[in-house]
Amino acid sequence: PVAASDRPQVLSFRMPKDTAFSHIRFDPGNSQDSLLVHAMEFRCARQTVHFGPGELLALFQPNEQVRDLRQTPEGLAMRFTGDDPFLFCDEDLRSTLAKLQERAGNGPMPALFGLLAAVFMFLTALRLGPVVPDALQGNGAEWSLTVLFAALMAAPLLSEWLPILPHLPDTEKRKLADRPELRMHSLQEYPARYTAYFADHFGFRKPLFRWNSFLFSKLLHSSPVPDNMVFGKDGFMFLMREGVTDQYRGLPVFSEEELERIGERLERRRQRLAEQGISYYLMIAPMKATMYRDKMPERFRQVAGWSGIDQLREHLEAHTHVPFIDLREPLQEARTVRDTYYATDIHWNPWGAFAGYRTLMARIAGDRPAVGVPCEAHDYVVRPDTNEHGDLAMVIALNDVYPRVTPMMEPVQPLRARRLGPEDLPGSGFFKDGPVFMSGPDQEAPRLLMFRDSFAVYLIPFLSEHFSRSVYVWTPIYNQDIVDHERPDIVVHELLEVFLRDLVEDRLHEPDE
Repeated sequence: PVAASDRPQVLSFRMPKDTAFSHIRFDPGNSQDSLLVHAMEFRCARQTVHFGPGELLALFQPNEQVRDLRQTPEGLAMRFTGDDPFLFCDEDLRSTLAKLQERAGNGPMPALFGLLAAVFMFLTALRLGPVVPDALQGNGAEWSLTVLFAALMAAPLLSEWLPILPHLPDTEKRKLADRPELRMHSLQEYPARYTAYFADHFGFRKPLFRWNSFLFSKLLHSSPVPDNMVFGKDGFMFLMREGVTDQYRGLPVFSEEELERIGERLERRRQRLAEQGISYYLMIAPMKATMYRDKMPERFRQVAGWSGIDQLREHLEAHTHVPFIDLREPLQEARTVRDTYYATDIHWNPWGAFAGYRTLMARIAGDRPAVGVPCEAHDYVVRPDTNEHGDLAMVIALNDVYPRVTPMMEPVQPLRARRLGPEDLPGSGFFKDGPVFMSGPDQEAPRLLMFRDSFAVYLIPFLSEHFSRSVYVWTPIYNQDIVDHERPDIVVHELLEVFLRDLVEDRLHEPDE
């Protein structure tokens, strides 16, 4: 903690070397009711980027608990109210940091070290002379084997300069390590970082990884990357990530204290929106393991037949008036017609999304009949489409070996909603992808705002037909600023079951009281 003072204080925060953060949030705390910021600097080696009071005022946006934010001759002055005031920078700062690190440079030292190393190696080789093992003296077979072995070992390195690699697409669902910059201020970390980069990018890595995946999946009947995905029964694949094993086994997701905190926050949110005439709905999309427990590997047997969805639903229904959309029963019923989730993908398919859409719209229509009734199955023709887009199959680079079948939902009558162009929204630094803006056929219908994840991709065409304007923001964080900007009639917060714990802290620019 920093003690209050009537004199200037210099506060410095050392970031991990070569950090490339994109956005900044400035939390002054709640121990004082005012603050004066003279300037802010980014520093790398001897280079700096300076932000004066005027630049800080343009850079940062206050939340509602920063009562007064203005530029003065002394600096950027602010006054606070409430217990969580903060400033947030919407601007992406990565290019600024990259230019700063580039300006910091290395000086002549790396070139000097490289020259000294080359001279040392040359003099050592000159002194020792050529050394040929006795076993290779005059033996053509051993020489041939040695040359072949050396060529195989050198092939990954040669592929950096020679066009000898087959073209294979990038299918791994993760960010590969970037090539590190050789900089004097991070020289100690360079070997480890370059090792990580080389492990992700060495020549022939893709075909070798693919062959390894084929060996494991087809011959050993197991996953080559068990920390990322596992095989279930009948060709089904399941996601693996930190914490998901406990969810698969039915262990509690929340503590009682966390449930109380979530319930109180969601109820305050519902009440605040209701005062503005806005309806709020929380919808949890079940993960595939919940709906296809019969396809799970045997080792993921349930310890307690209770899930995070059950925990959350029971608490919200007992202690709040938050509308909770539970999709498990409708999805189970829809599965009796055809699969609702992909075998080789994390997500539900269009048929599963259609069941989710009907459940959500039935609840909304009960409160707001102006949205109309949800479509029926006979309004669509289902056409199977076999493709190689299964994201779990991509993890092991075998999406062509394990294709996915998409039940395409083709409307009997053409859809009338149309997609609008991009627009700016507050808090864009928290978006995982650009917002989707849709204009519906009835401009007198209510307006929708949805905070969502990837499970809403198939929902968007169905939902957009019912609203005059619908906005879909890919973020797990509820942002009151976006609500104020859009002024919707309905707010839906959609969240995949895997990410339930995001509800423990899911807000931005939202007061506690």
